[in-house]
Amino acid sequence: MLVVGTVPTGIIGFLLQDPLKSLFGDPRAASIFLIVNGGILFAAEMFRRRDERRRAVGGAPVLAHEEDDPSYQRIEGLSLRTALIVGFFQAGALLPGISRSGITMAAGLVAGLRHEEAARFAFLLATPIILAAGLLEVPNLGSDAPTLGVGIAAAALAGLVAYASARFLLRYLRLGRLDPFAYYCAALGAAGLVFIH
Repeated sequence: MLVVGTVPTGIIGFLLQDPLKSLFGDPRAASIFLIVNGGILFAAEMFRRRDERRRAVGGAPVLAHEEDDPSYQRIEGLSLRTALIVGFFQAGALLPGISRSGITMAAGLVAGLRHEEAARFAFLLATPIILAAGLLEVPNLGSDAPTLGVGIAAAALAGLVAYASARFLLRYLRLGRLDPFAYYCAALGAAGLVFIH
């Protein structure tokens, strides 16, 4: 499933590498896409809440903890089609201001995954694409390349922070929502548009 979910981003990133890189130098584009990112996260939560209300009206019990609710999928039961859809959403993160984990979590929620499961698949899906992007950029470092010791220390620190962040988010998303992240992204993007000249 991780391979299937990675293919769309790999193809799109390879084919559109130069135009996408030029967007990263434009702070106005990043601000606009931050607002779009907030809208995507907010829409995913609204979709999930609408689904919960629909099931409640239809007589299905809405349990306090989604973990016990059979109408929510686990990533072990993910279909190839769903993995491919989440992978296409991940390609949106090639735009500045679009959160890779946020957009893949949103796609997972729309596909019927629980919050925690959507986050788990999003973090697992990050590994191959981030590794590939890092390997592609190593030859471009040139004289700016750090010494081996500094590079290893930086990679280890980045790995620890990423692991701690993922653990925190997985715990938060057992009961929490994406709304706070949606408001944060939208507010940050709006502030960027106001203060960028």
